[in-house]
Amino acid sequence: VYPVYIAPLTNHYEPLAEGPLKQQILSLARANDVPADNVWQFDASRQSNRISANVAGFMGTTRIALTDNLLTQGTTDETLAVLGHEMGHYVMGHVGRGLLLMGLVTIAGFAFLAFGFRVATDFFGGSWDVRRVEDVAGLPVLAGLMSIFMFLMTPVTNGITRTMEHQADIFGLNAVRKPDAFSTAIRKLYTNRKLEPDKCEDIVSYYDH
Repeated sequence: VYPVYIAPLTNHYEPLAEGPLKQQILSLARANDVPADNVWQFDASRQSNRISANVAGFMGTTRIALTDNLLTQGTTDETLAVLGHEMGHYVMGHVGRGLLLMGLVTIAGFAFLAFGFRVATDFFGGSWDVRRVEDVAGLPVLAGLMSIFMFLMTPVTNGITRTMEHQADIFGLNAVRKPDAFSTAIRKLYTNRKLEPDKCEDIVSYYDH
């Protein structure tokens, strides 16, 4: 649904022009059993200058897409290195795994909210005049509890996403065999992020790659 109907609502998608780059991308896809017969580009420069690409869809909707930023800022080798990483996500089923694991985190979040709301209202309910979770006056309590939960779960959610990103990195390096190009592409991607954060930043920062 997303690549076919939702993504085109915010950006203009068009087939990548015929040429050596397109053929190399499709060859890489065939070599890794990615069932895509075309490559799409879209105008992400409308939103930012960040380079990116993705491989999304299933049951006949699988498509490879890359941003105009990647085409203008990256070399051919860098573009292939980034696409190898994105194909890794697809081949290793990271979308389904991510949905499952983040779904479990969400269920734990609801349990935390239910328990925390009872504790908070039992302790402060007389002063707040809030006793029931369906009372709209308790919404700030729920919002506060959700903020606490998401902060406490940051190492877990970071662990989930970073593990999958690391796996896709290794897949891409093995598939494309262009480690230097991948390195320079990563440095372009991280223009606004620390390449070497300190330990505290590494644990609680919200970057996921």
